[in-house]
Amino acid sequence: MELFILRHGETSKRLPRSGGLDRSLTYTGTTEIKNIANSIKKLRIKIDLIVTSPIFSCKQTGEIISDLFSKKIPLIICNDLKPEGKPLDFYNKISKYKDTSSILIVGHEPYLSSMINDIISNNNDIDRNRNYNKNSINNIILKKAGLSRIKITSTVPTLKGELRWLLTPRILKKIA
Repeated sequence: MELFILRHGETSKRLPRSGGLDRSLTYTGTTEIKNIANSIKKLRIKIDLIVTSPIFSCKQTGEIISDLFSKKIPLIICNDLKPEGKPLDFYNKISKYKDTSSILIVGHEPYLSSMINDIISNNNDIDRNRNYNKNSINNIILKKAGLSRIKITSTVPTLKGELRWLLTPRILKKIA
């Protein structure tokens, strides 16, 4: 299985009336994600499934990617991708799709960078009860609208894989 991990695009600076994290993408963020979708097409990446955080900017990002492909890609909203989500629960859900050849995960920071570090490292630096260990060192940082590719090598007992590439938004824009 190939796992593609995408951070949502630029969001508005204003907090919504609810005071939560449900900010929408800006015009720039929307344009950036459309360019990245075109880059994904040019790289001939086939995406079979999109799994996204329920946070609005992530859902918007997933929907833009899905809509720009000729065959609409199924989109699943996963609460375990929220900032307070439980990584091990998320890994268990993703493991159920092990026969799916490629999955695009759309989320936010610091969750995604921690996920990448955890999947490609040889240690399990997760607080098994809650979230990522706050003391862990993240050597990889995923920029807004950045894209990572990981080849999953094992789904048991947790996701493990090899980092194939990590592309910044600047590189992705040059491909489009």
